[in-house]
Amino acid sequence: MHFIQSLKLPLIFRVFLGILFIYASYDKILDPAGFSKNIHNFHITPIAVENLAALIIPWLELIIGVFLIFGLFLEGTTSITISLLVFFIIILSQAVFRGIDIHCGCFKLEENIGTTDLRM
Repeated sequence: MHFIQSLKLPLIFRVFLGILFIYASYDKILDPAGFSKNIHNFHITPIAVENLAALIIPWLELIIGVFLIFGLFLEGTTSITISLLVFFIIILSQAVFRGIDIHCGCFKLEENIGTTDLRM
């Protein structure tokens, strides 16, 4: 464990994940209506929830990214990050298993996801 900490791997991974979350939030913050359409394509929530999620999720991703990069509130930030990633995996997986060919909305709003994307 001391060897891993001496390599600063936790810091490197934390900063990388923070940058990834900030990048993922960018298009969604600029176009919440487009992100709401992507959420709608999953066919699992009412429109009011889709619109609310389209406004909250990108800002949550941005805040998480900043907190990860600067090491703020790490215990809570880590818990929220893990919960959000598990939630994203479940939502994307259920769409793929239902055979829905959708725009992921993960990074760029026009990005498609299919079964080949889950076989990494």
